[in-house]
Amino acid sequence: MDSKDEMTSDQDDKPSIGQVLTNATFMVLFAAQFIENIGRSISGLAIEFLIFGLTGSPLLMGVLSIIWLLPFVIIAPLAGVLADRFDQRKLMLISNIVSAIASVGFVIVYALKDQLTLMQLSLCQPAAIGSTAFIATIPKYIHVLWPLFVLCFINSSSAAFFFPSRNAYTRLIVRKKNLLIANSVGSSVFQVATITGFMLAGFLAARSYLLSFIFDAVTFAVSGVLIAVIFIIGKKPPEVVREKSQDLRQELKSFGEDIVKGYRTIQKHPKISYMLVLFSFLTFALGAVSVLFIVILQGEMGVGEEWYGVLQALMGISGIITALVFMKIGKIKRKILLLNITFVILTATMYLFSTVRNLTAMAIIMLSYGIMMVCINVPASTLIQESVPYKLQGRVFGSQQLLQGVAQLLGMGIVSIIAEYVLPMWVLLACSAMMTVTIITGFFYSKKKGLMGSDYLEEKSIDLLKAKIETLPASGGSPSLSTEKE
Repeated sequence: MDSKDEMTSDQDDKPSIGQVLTNATFMVLFAAQFIENIGRSISGLAIEFLIFGLTGSPLLMGVLSIIWLLPFVIIAPLAGVLADRFDQRKLMLISNIVSAIASVGFVIVYALKDQLTLMQLSLCQPAAIGSTAFIATIPKYIHVLWPLFVLCFINSSSAAFFFPSRNAYTRLIVRKKNLLIANSVGSSVFQVATITGFMLAGFLAARSYLLSFIFDAVTFAVSGVLIAVIFIIGKKPPEVVREKSQDLRQELKSFGEDIVKGYRTIQKHPKISYMLVLFSFLTFALGAVSVLFIVILQGEMGVGEEWYGVLQALMGISGIITALVFMKIGKIKRKILLLNITFVILTATMYLFSTVRNLTAMAIIMLSYGIMMVCINVPASTLIQESVPYKLQGRVFGSQQLLQGVAQLLGMGIVSIIAEYVLPMWVLLACSAMMTVTIITGFFYSKKKGLMGSDYLEEKSIDLLKAKIETLPASGGSPSLSTEKE
């Protein structure tokens, strides 16, 4: 189908689940992401439990979370520009290869864990006169921790390149009218991967972290093969014609200008600007959950790896059901209104998470989180893909990653320090209060600016204007007075 037919179809046809599910390129892309997400879930859980089991330190859990997020802050703007300049398929394939190498690194470090662990000799003084002094050996895990941190940074860096490339390429291969359905399918894929990944992760981690890391490496290899298939069956992105830089300084200046274009594009769309600012404040508060989740489950509730996998699976199940509902709906007209309502419910759930410490309540919380994550991520991605021109989408998605990464990084850094001295409950309550202030302010602001109205009123006005222009005389001159009266 040519571009003209596609534009006509986009205007006349209703969203179609069948068109999305029969789009071979799209389905192969998300099959690759499905397998990759399983691997990331398995290795992520194994690393978290391994480090907390070795050290018992909330501070180091915070450091790990920061290392996971840091590439999204450092690399996201660059990744967004590259996604707009180059073939997104190549960027996704390179990202997969780098992740596979990092996963092999996890296998090597864990296999050599005992050799990397230095034993520090410590002389213990006799407890009383006449008792015997003895020498204890205390393990030092520093040479296990820093390689894991480096590999986590590399793995996360590859993901920072993958996500803006995937989102931009999705807009290229999926019709505009089907974007909500496509993103819902993608969310379902992610949620299924969450269920499968975390259940496998809990099962494997409870038996051997080495199995977890080996499985992770295999998933990236398979995902890379699927990305390679897209080169055969997928649409090639249009080449970007740009002036070649004379030297490194000019190239850096060009990158800076492209990044600025991304921010200016966001400023031109008030709904996207509001959404990203609100996301940043709430992500800052939610950083506490990322740091303290394992601490609460394992440290306060005594829940092991397998129950962690079950709770994550519950979140995935509710997310799948929500994504299927979105697929059935096909189109959401008031995305900002939906986001505001979701953030209100998320804030209320945060208060419950702060105070309750039993498995039943935790299961309810995870079920609700699955629903809310889909209600946030699917409309947000769709809003950007529908509103922003294809040639600028990589930069806008890169800017989104940057803003949310900075906010979460600051939140987790502060919480990691405070959590060493303050009970998790009080930290979470403080973050809940911050979310309350943010969402109340955002609700009144978006209502005043009219951001909660229909997302398609402006689009309909443009379509009417185009239709009116098409009825004008074909001559090159101005329309006659009689034509204007008609």
